[in-house]
Amino acid sequence: MNTKSESRIQPTGVLYILAALCIPVLLLLFSTNLFNTPASFEQINLNRNWNVSFRGRLMQNILLNDFDADGVIAGEQANYEIVLPDLDLLAPCVTFKSRMSRVRVFENGEQIYSFGYDIPEGAFVPKTYHYVPLHSGFAGDVLRIEVTAAEDNAFSGAYDVILGNTEDLMRGFVQQRRLALEVGVFMFFFGFCLAVLSPFLILGAAKDRSVFFSALISLLLGVYILCYNDAMLYYTHDAVLSHILEYVSLYFEPGVIMCYIITSGAARRGKKTLCWMMILDLVLAMTAVVLHLTGILMINHMLLLFHGLMVIESIYLAVILIKSDRESVKENQSRVGHSSERVLLFGILLFILSIFLEVLMYYLFFYVIPTDRKGGLDAVTLGALALVMSIMLNYFFHSVDHLTEARTRIKLHGMAFTDSLTGIDNRASCDQFMMSLNMEQDVIYSVVSIDLDGLKIVNDKQGHSIGDMMIAGFGTLLRKAFADCEMVGRMGGDEFLVIKKGSRKIEMEADIHSLKLGAEEENRRGGTFRYAFSYGVADSSEGVDVQSVYMLADERMYRMKDEHHRKNGIKEAGAPAGSRPEGGAHG
Repeated sequence: MNTKSESRIQPTGVLYILAALCIPVLLLLFSTNLFNTPASFEQINLNRNWNVSFRGRLMQNILLNDFDADGVIAGEQANYEIVLPDLDLLAPCVTFKSRMSRVRVFENGEQIYSFGYDIPEGAFVPKTYHYVPLHSGFAGDVLRIEVTAAEDNAFSGAYDVILGNTEDLMRGFVQQRRLALEVGVFMFFFGFCLAVLSPFLILGAAKDRSVFFSALISLLLGVYILCYNDAMLYYTHDAVLSHILEYVSLYFEPGVIMCYIITSGAARRGKKTLCWMMILDLVLAMTAVVLHLTGILMINHMLLLFHGLMVIESIYLAVILIKSDRESVKENQSRVGHSSERVLLFGILLFILSIFLEVLMYYLFFYVIPTDRKGGLDAVTLGALALVMSIMLNYFFHSVDHLTEARTRIKLHGMAFTDSLTGIDNRASCDQFMMSLNMEQDVIYSVVSIDLDGLKIVNDKQGHSIGDMMIAGFGTLLRKAFADCEMVGRMGGDEFLVIKKGSRKIEMEADIHSLKLGAEEENRRGGTFRYAFSYGVADSSEGVDVQSVYMLADERMYRMKDEHHRKNGIKEAGAPAGSRPEGGAHG
């Protein structure tokens, strides 16, 4: 049986994987140069022939990338000068990046741009990209960029300076970050949709709290990717807000991931340690925000502590998840459940790997080889995309699993509460319904007790197989005639029960008349037997509970049955109510 189930599930899982893989493939496709709009004007990377003055020393005609300002302290200033080349440009502009520094730009000694000088001393100066318009006849002009560190280790070198048309440079900025923009926006809206659905899933039958934390993961990762790759900066034009959001989303992400792993059951061991790690992560994140808002410590100054803690936690989490996966294999779980855990494990491990690479590149690029990171295929974007895709696939697999379980429960419920011969409810279902009806207050209902006449004669003369056909056919007539009733069931043998809410016994005559018409129509067809039945009706105004109302309807049914027997010359009447057998296949 398991083999058949697995063979049905496996193709479905493959389809889900292929469908989910379409998202990153499309994102990667749209991030390529195939969709770039070509620049209208020529652009030049001004890397050569710079005169750099720093710490009282003048370096002439050097490559900008060769400048090393290791160990810069707050207040130190670096000045870069270059003679601008002749280039045919409309709306000329130079663009470059700075980190935690105040910037002034001069053209032939005239200040044409400044950044950060409106921020108070000691306050947070963010990273940003500068777009500095030049004079129309800029060829031969001396461009001087003055960069002042707002805090220690603000920069360790100089970033690239690009000369070109203003519109081309801005468009190129977006095109270079298209993947980060697409992934960030996708994750943000995916997380938003999950957040909208999470109350229904949490309060529903599934009680799935992990969906709320998966929504937070996607939202925070979306915000972080947009801010980290400076896409948010382009649209908000608020460098402080973009930089603060980058750190806040980064600091809160590990704690939320821990919450998701705990609530989703991805880790089978070490849950107590994971809970303490979650608390530590969230406390660290909230502490960083509070210290920054109060001006005690800037939010970026806790980055080294955060990176160290994140690396340690990532190693522990990877070990725990791999051990949990091995335990899952030993337990021989079903293919669906195990596949979902494997997909989630794969995504989390890829994200952990991206964390290690990102931490390594952060310290390499910002403290050893300063360069302008232009977004695109960076590790954190791809790792975050892998994590969100694995969470999505995990929900898909679990949805398949839950649907399979739901179908199984429905099938088992049908086997337990459905009469196999007629397809209507059996006695157990009837008893359960009457018990639940007793618990309802001020409910009006009618009860019809029905007995199939002549079943014993058919069984004796034509055989039990024909008697079974008679019972099955009568069940079909009951379903059609009492289609608007809440309960249509077989109590056993030739006895049937109908209960309808919101009606009095006089209102049941229409349905009973429909049953008579159905029986007459079947009889006119001239089958091997004829349908006849006795019935009794009572309603809730005639008894203290459902059982007493049913007994009254049963007594009235037997009075009618006795009349039918006397009319047909049958000496044996039906047994009085309460003394008949509990069940049985035949009357």
